[in-house]
Amino acid sequence: MKFLLILFSIVFDFITSIRNILFDLRILKSETFNIPIICVGNLSMGGNGKTPHVDYIIKKLSDMYNIAVISRGYKRKNNMLQYVDVNSTVEDVGDEPLMIKKRRPETTVIVSNNKAKAITEIVKNKPEIDLVLLDDGYQHRWIKPGLNLLLTNYDKPFYDDNLFPLGKLRENRKQYKRADFIIITNNTKEIDEGTVNEISSNLPGFNKDRIIFSRIEYQKPIHIFDKKILENFEELDIILITGIANATPLLKHIKSKSNLVHHMRFNDHHNYTSSDINNIVSYYSSLKSAKKIILTTEKDSVKLIKFEKEFLNIKIFYLPIEIELNKAKNFEKKLIEYVGTN
Repeated sequence: MKFLLILFSIVFDFITSIRNILFDLRILKSETFNIPIICVGNLSMGGNGKTPHVDYIIKKLSDMYNIAVISRGYKRKNNMLQYVDVNSTVEDVGDEPLMIKKRRPETTVIVSNNKAKAITEIVKNKPEIDLVLLDDGYQHRWIKPGLNLLLTNYDKPFYDDNLFPLGKLRENRKQYKRADFIIITNNTKEIDEGTVNEISSNLPGFNKDRIIFSRIEYQKPIHIFDKKILENFEELDIILITGIANATPLLKHIKSKSNLVHHMRFNDHHNYTSSDINNIVSYYSSLKSAKKIILTTEKDSVKLIKFEKEFLNIKIFYLPIEIELNKAKNFEKKLIEYVGTN
């Protein structure tokens, strides 16, 4: 079996490498646009926090610029180009685009399988937009972004991974050289010169001053329906519901703060069914505790909100997150310089 995985991985490497070579030689041409474009992506399949980092950029730059986000809208039920509204459904636009729109209503969010078409739509019909963010666009080489931000997980960096299907890489790890910044996500350790040098040694030719570390800052839980803030959830009995790629940091955080009774784990981008909700409510009702709550992620909350009647009289909260960077001021300065001069 492993031999077959290696064989398929070699074939996959050949196909993706030829494609990249054709773009590098401009035989396949990347389209350029007269608007600043920042791409946030990765080399691996999911779990690196692209959307929270897109949200970070919106938060830092939205006071100065009008921003549009373009996303594929993974697992939505149609392929149409569509503007996301705060009242859109997950079925129509996908969970992450809807989460961004609900969190940042002033931001234009578009879902489209054709990102070039979406940018053309913005340039033509949204002249007020100053900046386009591509959520998960590193492999979409039909567009030439002005800045490429490559994300990789601290505990599972791309340089320690293998190509699909042997590993989770979408393309050869050498493609990191296309990045302008590499952001090491989900970092929980002290960053010192030794750590930077160790990571830099795996990235020959890449300027270590452009290696940035990010970490998750968990906020206070918010009730899914009435939006009341839970000031403290220590000592509570937690039923955790997740449909995300990497729940490990969240699990560590909850275990450090309270009593994790049960974790109901679903696949990334899972669309909850009535049967799922019945199982969740049934487990909650069976738990004999006066201190019980359901806790979930913000991404999951936009999919659970339609089950308000089923969750009547149930304490269900989502845990928002914010991203913190170790070189925040310098990084933000670079972003502003790029947008301001383009």
